[in-house]
Amino acid sequence: MERSLEKDGTVDVRDYLGGRPAYPDRAGVEAPWRFFFCLGGREDDGPYFLNFAYGSGFAYLSPDRLEGRFSWEGA
Repeated sequence: MERSLEKDGTVDVRDYLGGRPAYPDRAGVEAPWRFFFCLGGREDDGPYFLNFAYGSGFAYLSPDRLEGRFSWEGA
């Protein structure tokens, strides 16, 4: 990751908490729901993986934080 930051000035982060979602917004989750986290799919030979069809999963919280929604987008 450090090498790509030095080379390109950016870092490709697939998993993160908070901030803003970086994806085409097809989740259908509108305000006042808030973006919570993003998980990148890990389609590899590891012992644990998430299969989002080479995409990412996104979680949202309701304004009172008592309900959550999860959606994913595949490639």
